[in-house]
Amino acid sequence: MSTDSFTRVYARYYRVLLTVAEQRLSGTADAQDVVAETFRIAWKRDRDGGELTLRWLYGTLRNVIGNEYRRIARADDYLREASASYVERMLAPADDDAIVVRAALRQLDEADREILYMAYWEDLSREEIALILGYSATNVRVRLHRARLRLRSLLHAMDREGMEVDYGRD
Repeated sequence: MSTDSFTRVYARYYRVLLTVAEQRLSGTADAQDVVAETFRIAWKRDRDGGELTLRWLYGTLRNVIGNEYRRIARADDYLREASASYVERMLAPADDDAIVVRAALRQLDEADREILYMAYWEDLSREEIALILGYSATNVRVRLHRARLRLRSLLHAMDREGMEVDYGRD
């Protein structure tokens, strides 16, 4: 089949396939994607010398829609599992050290908290922090060191008040 023949098949059956896809999927964008994939497969079949009939196009569309259903189901399962895992972690009781560290962090000024969060919770490099905050990497290193010292001091004070704390290494 020539390019002109494929174009005629496309023009003749696109709306029909799109209507079928829209009825089976939620959303025009998903339906358009499925029909585009169907015609991509048809283009390859045409290039390989295969015949393009409405019956073949419809069967291919059904298979592509089936693949889309399975993809959506897998994505839904993944999101459900990830959400359950996240909720489970958030509802799990925090260990005592984490509670003490959070309490100490709340006592720091905002600049110290921010740089500590960026370095340890968000796992940004000194260069990335410097770029975000508009400092040099050396300045970030010094600020981070000072923030850790202030945090450590707070943790020692809390420890003297009777809270158990694991200080780790600097």
